[in-house]
Amino acid sequence: MNILLVNPHFNGQAEIPPLGLMYLAASLPGEDHHVEILDLDLYPAAAGAGMLAARISGGKTDILGITALSNSFGAAREVCRLAKTMAPKIVTVLGGIHGTILHADIMRECEEIDAVVRGEGEAAFRELCDTVATGAPFDKIPGVSFRREGRIITNPERRLDPDLDALPLPAHRLVEINRYRTQSISSSRGCPHHCRFCSIRSLYDGEIRRRSSVSLAAEIAALQSQGARRIMFTDDNFTADARRVGELCDAIVAAGLHEHCEFYLQGRIDDFCRRPVMAQWLSDAGFKAVYTGAESGAEEILARYGKDITPADLRRGVSCCVEQNLMPVVSFILFSPWDTVATMTKTIRLAKELFENGADIAYTECLIPFPGTPVKEELVRDGRWRQEAGAYYFTSYTGMDLDWVLRACDLARRMAQAVHGGDPFFALRRVYHEFSFLEDILPRRVPPAYQQWLSTGQPDVNPAVVRDIASALRGFIERDL
Repeated sequence: MNILLVNPHFNGQAEIPPLGLMYLAASLPGEDHHVEILDLDLYPAAAGAGMLAARISGGKTDILGITALSNSFGAAREVCRLAKTMAPKIVTVLGGIHGTILHADIMRECEEIDAVVRGEGEAAFRELCDTVATGAPFDKIPGVSFRREGRIITNPERRLDPDLDALPLPAHRLVEINRYRTQSISSSRGCPHHCRFCSIRSLYDGEIRRRSSVSLAAEIAALQSQGARRIMFTDDNFTADARRVGELCDAIVAAGLHEHCEFYLQGRIDDFCRRPVMAQWLSDAGFKAVYTGAESGAEEILARYGKDITPADLRRGVSCCVEQNLMPVVSFILFSPWDTVATMTKTIRLAKELFENGADIAYTECLIPFPGTPVKEELVRDGRWRQEAGAYYFTSYTGMDLDWVLRACDLARRMAQAVHGGDPFFALRRVYHEFSFLEDILPRRVPPAYQQWLSTGQPDVNPAVVRDIASALRGFIERDL
């Protein structure tokens, strides 16, 4: 079988390779199947479409496997439509968390998709490919949903393999490694926490499985031999088990792997409060940054999210990391269904405080209530969940207008660029400046920094930009919430 694994176009700025597809490719025996990986998110949409067509035309591909998150599902459908148009007999298979959660809807509504692999895909997709090769039906493959004679068939769930070390190492050789700024690796799957906006529990139900340090060291060494100098651990929660973190750091140092590479991770900042020495272990082993979700500076919003964390935890965790030269990159969700100007102001002030104390900050303008999350279920129950053109959003419980908040964020961005864009360090302080303006814009005040900027004149700024910003600000100040 000729198998093409595709990561759909999202924004054309892929930072890391599609690790899930590389695991799928590694699970397919080479003597039976020829596998290629095409990451369309490396290219502009038009260029990617041409490359896809070239791979499919003339019956060159028997099976197309495509992964999708909720926000890339529309692009995944377009890939399948194109494939079916060019090669009607091609078998199109969707995997990923979106398909896992909404497999029944997809089978009912998307005729361009022949089957959905639910949950972890290595074993199920391998069995599906073998079944296509023999012409047998899909009935005996656990974890697969498909159609037969107009009926939707949902096979039983597949049990998770407890031994991640039994999986072959991902097929890193099948991607253009030099096109990615950072390489990816996974040391565990699952997360024990219960954040209500996160869909990970729908895949693993709170179970977490880990690879051995021996297996991980071997994969790191293999990546370095291919030229990798930056490696991101994409675990759902790398820091959940401090003892295991220590073991892995020891293995990295013992093998000298930290001498040729920088490492990055995703984890919980409060884990560093419980075991502060973990920051030192990571720093000594070549880890440069931890990406972590703070989400809000308001305790009442954190409670709504089910974060089991306080602003005080965030401050302590950030301090632990900064003291050990481990950069905390802290992300926030500015607006949720329960937020007010007062709670958003708390978030802004905490974010600025953490930045001033050595953290980097990032933010999402509003919460996205993805399928498979308790937040989405609550909003549906209360008639506040909305979906349009593949986008998921909500109607606020507090009367806040989502469009108004989004336009406030846009205005803050424009102000930051206009007022501070000439600063050579602007890129490093961009979010801080945006939040500083938002702190005044949201309660409908004129930002002092903006007033001062106006009074001193702007010789290098287009007068039309000045007029547009002034007009937009008046609109925000004068509009009722």
